[in-house]
Amino acid sequence: METVVDLSRLRSNIRRIRAVTRNKFCAVVKANAYGHGIAVAPYIENIVDCFFVADYDEAQAVRHMGVRRPVLVLGGDIKPFLASNDVYIIPTVSSAAELKALLNSGKKNFSVAVNTGMNRFGADERELKRISSLCRAADVLPNSVYSHLYDGVRSACVQCEKFERMTNDAVLAGNRHLYASSALDTNGELYDMTRCGIAMYGYHDGLESCMSVRAKIVAMRRVSVGEHVGYGEYTAEHDMTVAVVKCGYADGFRRCDKQTYMRVRGQRCDVVGVPCMDVTMIDVTYTPCRIGEYAYIICQKSDAQYLAECYNTIVYEVLTGFNGRAKRIYI
Repeated sequence: METVVDLSRLRSNIRRIRAVTRNKFCAVVKANAYGHGIAVAPYIENIVDCFFVADYDEAQAVRHMGVRRPVLVLGGDIKPFLASNDVYIIPTVSSAAELKALLNSGKKNFSVAVNTGMNRFGADERELKRISSLCRAADVLPNSVYSHLYDGVRSACVQCEKFERMTNDAVLAGNRHLYASSALDTNGELYDMTRCGIAMYGYHDGLESCMSVRAKIVAMRRVSVGEHVGYGEYTAEHDMTVAVVKCGYADGFRRCDKQTYMRVRGQRCDVVGVPCMDVTMIDVTYTPCRIGEYAYIICQKSDAQYLAECYNTIVYEVLTGFNGRAKRIYI
């Protein structure tokens, strides 16, 4: 299976988003860039201000590609950062104790997470005061101060009010960011920077999806009405031509109780039976094709959105699910 990432679309999306937000841009490349591969980072470095990842290992992966923009890391275990000498990797603290540990190890570059209601990471108001006092005592300022909306624009009003109140301090007000891709859906205060993930990859109105997912047809079968196809009880309802596609649930194409499909030569071809671990069978009776050509699991944005509906989940989970044996191709 292959994921094909169109870098020109990715760069175009970033430029379009920046034209709307008109502030600094933090490119979210955690979780292997939402399934697009963290190797996209060097290709967009010159049009973003910094990157955002989930942990120290992801930050190292970005830096090993030669990226010299700051790499901000989501809150969590700060131990890996205490022995690091990489000034471009910026950890997040949620408490004065974490900040003190960083400062004692000689680190002065850090972000501060603020808990405005999501209760994932972040300092409450009392802890923020301790962090602010420690910054003043050590004569340091955070690289950035941020929080995260737990329900997009629906929770923005309440959380913005809380974020504004909690960061109303000269130490904390230097480089604030609150909005992610939801920044495109509001006319409110966007602060100093926007962290952008899913919209950057094209999943927002007016933007183009950057990744297609495809796998080769490796066998063809003529199946007579009443014959079984794959595991389980499925039997052919008519004489059909079945294509065997080298992609299964171990590759991220999941089993579900809804009718899924792949596209061959632009035509929708229904999955027959259930996806196996390594292959999936599709009905190509009315779609001429041959062994060696591609069937597309995701060809356009609507395909990923449809899969999310079938799986009763969100597009994020669909995109990040193709991370196992998939080969990435950048064009």
